[in-house]
Amino acid sequence: MASRFSTAKGFLQDDVLSVIGDLFGAGAQPKNRHGKLWNVVNPWRSGARARQMVVWLDGNRVGAWRDFVSGETGDVIDLVAFCRDGRVDHESRMKALEWIEDRYNIRSMDPKEKTRAAKRQQERRKKLEVEAVAARKKSNDRARRMYYSAQESIAGTVAETYLRSARGIDLDAIKFPSHALRFMPRAEYWMAAPKDANGKRLAKGPHFPALISAMRNCNGELQACHLTFLARDGSGKAPLFEFGNGFSAKLMWPETAGSMISLCHGETGLSLADAAAEHKSGLLAVTEGIEDGLTVASARSELRISAAGSLSGLMGLFDHPAISGWLIFKDNDWGKPQAQKQFDSAIIRLRGFGKPVEIIAIPPDWGKDVNDAING
Repeated sequence: MASRFSTAKGFLQDDVLSVIGDLFGAGAQPKNRHGKLWNVVNPWRSGARARQMVVWLDGNRVGAWRDFVSGETGDVIDLVAFCRDGRVDHESRMKALEWIEDRYNIRSMDPKEKTRAAKRQQERRKKLEVEAVAARKKSNDRARRMYYSAQESIAGTVAETYLRSARGIDLDAIKFPSHALRFMPRAEYWMAAPKDANGKRLAKGPHFPALISAMRNCNGELQACHLTFLARDGSGKAPLFEFGNGFSAKLMWPETAGSMISLCHGETGLSLADAAAEHKSGLLAVTEGIEDGLTVASARSELRISAAGSLSGLMGLFDHPAISGWLIFKDNDWGKPQAQKQFDSAIIRLRGFGKPVEIIAIPPDWGKDVNDAING
């Protein structure tokens, strides 16, 4: 017999779009639905924006969510608990369970009807999971095509102009680059594509030149793309303010958990896979941003250096036989309480690998990150 929680979870997942609308209200705009995910506004954080929180709509994870600022995550029952009480613990989950049971009259439902509903839900979950696996493969294939169709070298492009002139990075000083960076002369910024009231795309988004980077998993497989959209002359990032507030010049797609961007192979000149094959290991230095990682690489090219892509990306860093320890660069804008909590959780997780972890924090008066510090 199914437990109370699994029964309630099944009813929520069958009705997830309605549930999200009721829980978030105006914070769940149809225009912020993108395929099998829905960007929503955290109701408990002042100034929260839709791109900072997501609810998944596919497979067995229907209703699962993540807040990229705080790092909080959970399943669809946790989503109800969080939206109603601002926290997820035993008490809030039990209150959420009662709310769900009242919403669908589960406690008064005929046992035979419960059994039939559980069977329908199980069949639906199996079907959705098969579809989700196929959809993820399709998205990953598209990401690979996007990356490998890009210009292999950034030399002489506005991407090089951006890194050298706008960010002060000496690319020639990087002795063992990973060649993970490519250039797209005309990349679509799909987040700003015009949509109707139901979130359906009406046309393509604006196009800008972009620096595109490969995000690879522990097996070295390209899992996602990281795009930095640039001004057409390379003087900075793309002027996305023209399309409204809340747009970031950096997009990662499709799924980045458990991946990172290799920027410098270090003094061995070997990828992680090749280093492991030769039984060589060493420190891995990790920054949040690509620009910060390249800045470190230009100053200390003997280090192996990767970028997590974002603060939340630190939570998904993978262990590897070729990594003997971690050197984590901490930005100053991680000083906000939610961000600090997420950073601390990431460090605890890394230390759980049983390898040394050192943190390099940039002094506040040196700027917000290592790129500011070295340029200053």
